[in-house]
Amino acid sequence: MATPLRMRLLGQQIVDDLRRRIIHGDIAHGARLVETEIADEYEVSRGPVRDALTLLATEGLVYKGRQGYIVRGLGEQDVRDMYEVRVAFEEIAVEHIVSSDASVSWEGMESALAGMESALGQDDIGAYAQSDLTFHDELIKDSGNQRMIGFWHTLMPTFSVMLEVTNAQDVDLTPSFDDHVAILQSLRKGTSVDVQTLVNRHLDGSLRRMMRALQQQN
Repeated sequence: MATPLRMRLLGQQIVDDLRRRIIHGDIAHGARLVETEIADEYEVSRGPVRDALTLLATEGLVYKGRQGYIVRGLGEQDVRDMYEVRVAFEEIAVEHIVSSDASVSWEGMESALAGMESALGQDDIGAYAQSDLTFHDELIKDSGNQRMIGFWHTLMPTFSVMLEVTNAQDVDLTPSFDDHVAILQSLRKGTSVDVQTLVNRHLDGSLRRMMRALQQQN
């Protein structure tokens, strides 16, 4: 029997909120998450909570203990590993795009850039983070590698929150925006080595900011 839509939506809202609280450090490493207590907090049944905790476990943010789930959070090695995978994905995507015989639609990345520029003008860090992630999502989707796209989408929710953390480290997001403009311009020129250099530099900066945020949490 299919899961009712309302229950699925509740589960998604709960997992999004818990993921954000864990990565931002609002729920501490080692904290115990009990289904009944979380259900009471969100005023829902245990079903959506169970689904949310199961998904967080697959993402590596919690693990199953004897009495409920335990918060694992993100350690420095976790973050390094995730960025290593992301760099590999984006390098592959760049190579596919610049070597593709088929014409690439630039609309997705252009739209994301417009969103970033708008958020920059409004000093809206949250909106900037989402448009930033959308840009990279469009980059990976334009590769046409369906397996890689599927794997990326399992990591994307965690990166979404991580971007909120890293962007909050920046007093001025203009250099980040300029990086994305340069990446798209270089992609259009079709020189993979140049684009990969830009992508690596950009993601390395994001990694360093995330590591700094983790150190501050600890």
